[in-house]
Amino acid sequence: MSLTLPCLAPQAPAPAAPALSDQLLALRRRWRVILAATLAVPLLALAAMLLSPIGYTATGIVLYDPASAAIPGDSDNLPQNAANEDEVTASQASIIASLPAATQIATQLNLAAMPEFSTNHRLFGSHPSTPAEVIQATQHALSVAVLPGSRILTIAFTSRNPALAAAAANLAMQLYLNHERDQSFAALTDAQDWLETHSANVQSQLDETEAQLAQARANAGLVQGAQASLTTETASRLAAALVQAQADMAMNQARLDSAAAGGDAAAANAAIAPNLLPLRQKQADLAAQVQSLAAQYGPNYPALQDARSQYAAISGEIGAESGRELDAAKADLAADRAQIFTLQTALDTARTQEQSEDEESAPIRALEQRAEAGQDMLRAMTQQAGQLAQDASLTRPDARILSTAAVPNTPNTPHRALILLASLGLGLCSGLLLAALRDALDTSLHSGSEIRALTGLSCYALLPETAAPYLAALEAPFSLYAEQLRALRTGLALTGGACKIIAITAARPGEGKTTLTIALARSLAAAGLRVLAIDGDIRQPSFDPLFGTSGAKGLTDHLAGLALHEEIIIEDTLTGARIIPAGTQAKAALSLFLSPALPNFLDSLRQDYDVILIDAPPAFALAEGRVLARLADCALLCIRWNRTPRHILRAAITLLQEAGVTIAGTALTRVNPLAHQKSGHADAEMYHPRYGGYFRQ
Repeated sequence: MSLTLPCLAPQAPAPAAPALSDQLLALRRRWRVILAATLAVPLLALAAMLLSPIGYTATGIVLYDPASAAIPGDSDNLPQNAANEDEVTASQASIIASLPAATQIATQLNLAAMPEFSTNHRLFGSHPSTPAEVIQATQHALSVAVLPGSRILTIAFTSRNPALAAAAANLAMQLYLNHERDQSFAALTDAQDWLETHSANVQSQLDETEAQLAQARANAGLVQGAQASLTTETASRLAAALVQAQADMAMNQARLDSAAAGGDAAAANAAIAPNLLPLRQKQADLAAQVQSLAAQYGPNYPALQDARSQYAAISGEIGAESGRELDAAKADLAADRAQIFTLQTALDTARTQEQSEDEESAPIRALEQRAEAGQDMLRAMTQQAGQLAQDASLTRPDARILSTAAVPNTPNTPHRALILLASLGLGLCSGLLLAALRDALDTSLHSGSEIRALTGLSCYALLPETAAPYLAALEAPFSLYAEQLRALRTGLALTGGACKIIAITAARPGEGKTTLTIALARSLAAAGLRVLAIDGDIRQPSFDPLFGTSGAKGLTDHLAGLALHEEIIIEDTLTGARIIPAGTQAKAALSLFLSPALPNFLDSLRQDYDVILIDAPPAFALAEGRVLARLADCALLCIRWNRTPRHILRAAITLLQEAGVTIAGTALTRVNPLAHQKSGHADAEMYHPRYGGYFRQ
């Protein structure tokens, strides 16, 4: 019989991105990790809740109201806007929860004697707490919260003793009120001390100022403000008279200027002597009468002559009166000028005297003003001191208690259902993350489909892990292992053809190549084929322990000419398969394999056997393995399930192909049936219990 097998060397395709179905299958394979994490986190949360000591929380409410306790008229300490108000309220919360407050609570309530505060629980046991640790535990148990947008503070204290929790919360509120009252009283006391000190300084300065004022008045010989007022009044009267005289002179000068300018004599005379107006009117009437009579009658007409006589008489009278009035106006003008000169001289003298008096009285006035200011300040300080003395007796804190802390009846039980539900979700997410991480870090192969996708090679069999793989095909011919050997035989087309010599190799040791070689040889021999199995792993012979051939002559001895081929062939007593051990010439193995003796020997064996199986060394271990695989018609690559890394497998295939080896396919060895059954891969179907009727051990 002969073998038929197309001996092609396929190229490994580029790895594709995993599909969603592959990712879900990966999660399915890691279901134990997911389940463990999903259950572990809730269990840890439950254990933490059960181990956590039961505590009681008592809560009191305080209103911070600085406006009600502020000093009347004092707006400096009041918040000016909402942002400042929130900051001030937050600062009050810090005061309540401060280290000094915790120290007073621990001291007054003697918390150092309480086990929950006096015992420090650490990782490796419990130890007595130091005073600082007691205070720190007290501060940790005390919590203060501010209601957003308000000045309401909630003060809570947590303890295993409900009565202690209420007492501590109420004490914290009382300590805060005492602190605020002390602060207010201290501020009032400081203000009083400052006022008293400043009042004494002002009084001393006032006494000194009044002494200087009295001395200055005595040196000047003045009564306060008398001389200065008299001189000022005289100057004012002289200035008014001077203004009136200047006005009169200006009017008289205008009358004279009008009269002296000529032109309308009647108007000029009227400006100087208004009493001549009737005479001027009569003169005008006579002039008109003379003109009328002269036009009608001759110059000797009696009525005309009489009118001319009257006109001349009135004109003379007017001229005489005008002269007198003009002289009087000139005299008045001269008198006005003399009066103005006199008033101006007196006014200049008065102003000079007033300026001199002002220079002399200026220091006195400054001292008077300073003394008056000091008296006003002293009166204001006295009034403020009296008001502060009254406020000191009514000092109130800036806060008040709205609600005292009552003794709690129920402990602080956490929302266990919510916590467990959240921890369950967290555990599931953690499990999925761990499963995905583990799958990403796991570069081994788990199915034939993964091998095909990674290498492009066929996977002919998935050989399960079994207790006695060398005898499985003989003792249990209907077992799953025996069936996979038959599947391998079918996949390799061991029914005749050119691929008669098959090298069984692997990427690294421990992949199950020797086990597969012997099991396949026995299976084929049991089926009636003439089978020869050659141990080609010269440095670590694998046939010797099973067949007892340690130290016997074998392949290397024949190639070295030390034994005939009939001398090195051993028969398997169970199946009749022939076995050739590795031999004793391990050091010269590579040279012997590279010599023409090995190809000639293999050619001579073709005629005697239907199948020749060579157990070759791992591809990464020895060069002899690649030489043996190249001399064979094809090679079968063993891949250990869930162990062989992908990059190692790709590198081994590359080494074999570079050596000219024709890789016929692969076999997945040492498969865990139970785990593979739940992996979800298509080739795991054969491990399902529904196929139990087909396979029997």
